[in-house]
Amino acid sequence: MKKFISLILMLLMCFALASPVMAAEFENPPLVDEAGYLTEEEFEDITQRLEVLRQKYNFEVAIYTEVYLSAETAQDAADDIYDYKGYGGGEGDDGIMLYICSDTRQYHFTTYNYGRTAFTDNGLIYLEGKVVPELAEDDYYEAMKLYAIHAGELLEMAANGEPYDKNPIEYVIMVIAVAAIIPLIVAFLMMIIKLAKMRTAVKQDYAANYMKKNSMNLEVSRDMYLYSTVTKTEKPKSDSNGSSHKSSSGRVHGGRGGSF
Repeated sequence: MKKFISLILMLLMCFALASPVMAAEFENPPLVDEAGYLTEEEFEDITQRLEVLRQKYNFEVAIYTEVYLSAETAQDAADDIYDYKGYGGGEGDDGIMLYICSDTRQYHFTTYNYGRTAFTDNGLIYLEGKVVPELAEDDYYEAMKLYAIHAGELLEMAANGEPYDKNPIEYVIMVIAVAAIIPLIVAFLMMIIKLAKMRTAVKQDYAANYMKKNSMNLEVSRDMYLYSTVTKTEKPKSDSNGSSHKSSSGRVHGGRGGSF
């Protein structure tokens, strides 16, 4: 009897060890294509790609398309769908969603909670640069595939403690500035060298050496205050339409969007 009980316990332990780790649970599917952009095969492929990211990071990575805007703006629609339809991963409802409206040809990335950390403003600019050109060409499958690929890239960077924070505009400006300044520095140095070789005059340390004796007699010296000018500049107001904003539910979202 004891041997039988021991055998049962061993089988139960082996079964437990062989069982996979419980998958993270999400309330909604990762892809909803109400606009009908994708074929059945494309839909299954994008769904699988997004589901892999959701399970790996316990983080919502979703796409939602509509024919008509379900709110006043694409930003409002994306936020409301995320908040009221129960999107999000983990206890903090962390995540990102790509929203697309076919009627207005608008898109919006909405991020929430840890999603705002993993997908910084510059990270969203990077993601936008990968996805939007494909949307503009009406290649929605490729756009969604690139969204999944690069969302995974940014999530991995954040998981390693280094969220994407490069500013492509500043980088381009820096490259242009360096390319322009270096030739100027070289030309300036060459001019200094040539001028040094051309100097023949002897330097005089005092201005008196250049003046005719008794040609100037300064009797009175004083400073007179005439007037002053005051310039007022209005203090810039904070932009309420920045990347961080409150949705209709009162939650603070990050995001970025536009037209394609």
